[in-house]
Amino acid sequence: MLNLLIPHDLPQTRPERPGQALQALRLGGSTMGTDWSVTCHAPRGMQADTVRDAADNVFADIIRQMSTWEPTSLISQFNRLPIGGAITLPDAFAHVLEITRQVAAATDGALNPCLGAETSRLGFGPASDPSAPRDTARDAWRTLDLNGDVLTRNAAYQLDLSAIAKGHAVDLLADALRDLGITRFLAEIGGEFVGGDPKPDSLPWWVDIETLSAATRWRVALCGKALATSGDYRKMRIEHGQRVSHITPHPAAMPGTGDLASVSVLHDSCAMADAWATGLFASGPATGLALANQHGIAALFQFRDRAAEASDALKLMQD
Repeated sequence: MLNLLIPHDLPQTRPERPGQALQALRLGGSTMGTDWSVTCHAPRGMQADTVRDAADNVFADIIRQMSTWEPTSLISQFNRLPIGGAITLPDAFAHVLEITRQVAAATDGALNPCLGAETSRLGFGPASDPSAPRDTARDAWRTLDLNGDVLTRNAAYQLDLSAIAKGHAVDLLADALRDLGITRFLAEIGGEFVGGDPKPDSLPWWVDIETLSAATRWRVALCGKALATSGDYRKMRIEHGQRVSHITPHPAAMPGTGDLASVSVLHDSCAMADAWATGLFASGPATGLALANQHGIAALFQFRDRAAEASDALKLMQD
């Protein structure tokens, strides 16, 4: 069964005659440990290398600021500071941190950027050490208060913005395309998407949400929207009969009914979609769905052992 999801506020554009002023471009590569791609209709005469250079500049800046795998990155420098130490944040870093704080507060810390040490202890971080003690920084996210653009280290934790940085990178990639005069595009990094204006023939960019069952598919008209997915269907292992993944469940997560595999979120911002997808997944299916409905988040909860469940906001998009 194919489920079509069509946002009610799709941008409306007039069709353009094929070949008149635009040319189709498709390019991609690797970044941040995953793949990226851009499919677009660019002004005629624009070189693919121009688009690639703009994309590379976005990726380099995000890595320079927020990669925990790079010892010289800004976030790695922050994580080496003593208690009371501080750094001045560039705009992109401060923006991502503010989104993190908002969603962390809304989910009572289910989205938790202060569990970098726990992520590494579980074998999913840059300095994996299974013998390290468990992270005790569960509430450290509450100390993430900015004084202007200055972030002070007020508790012992390892800051990790990986749950949002990739989504924010897709937002910045979309901005870079628009700066080049490209408005009709589909941009993607590792399964996180931003869709621009419709194609020249006014048809939308159709994106299939990754599913665990071939019997049921979910296809999104992704124009003027972003799509992000979080779950344990890729990064996980079985240890002592228990599933261990890179997303640490909230201590109060209710198992609900069903074995939750992923949460996909549609939002105006890919960074926000990324943050909510992680926060809702870490909350567990029962609490996660309740939070999505409470905050009007368009979310799809997919399970290994039962049918997917859509939030109220996502149901309104079903064709």
